[in-house]
Amino acid sequence: MATSPKKTSPAGTYLRFVQLASELKARPSSPALEPDEGALLDALALHWRDNKTLAVREAMALATLGSPSTLHRRISWLRTQGWIQDQSSPANQRIKLLVPTDKSLVYYGMLGAALMRTAKSAL
Repeated sequence: MATSPKKTSPAGTYLRFVQLASELKARPSSPALEPDEGALLDALALHWRDNKTLAVREAMALATLGSPSTLHRRISWLRTQGWIQDQSSPANQRIKLLVPTDKSLVYYGMLGAALMRTAKSAL
C-alpha cells in the first residue's frame, strides 16, 4: 500500500498548490470557469506566455481540446465572459487574434501567488 506524500516532498508541495488553487476557484468572488473552458484558456495562456499570437482559426485546430465546432463555442463563451478578446492582426486585418483580458491576467496572477506561497512554505 502506498503512503501519502510528505508535505515537504515535491509531490506534497504540488498537492498543496492544487489545494490552494481549488480553494481560490471555489470562492464566491472567484469567476466561474468550467473545466473545458479552463483547459482552453490555459492553452491560450501558454501561447501568450511565450509571446506567441494565436488566431481564432489556430485555436480551433487545438484538436486535443475538442472538435473545431466545440472549440468555436468555447472561444465564444470565453469572449462573452470577458476572459479573452479579439484583436486584429497587424499584418492582415481580417485575421482575428485572441488576446488575454485583465480578467484572465488577474486570474493567473492569483494562481501564481498561490504557487509562490506554496513554494515558500515548502522551504
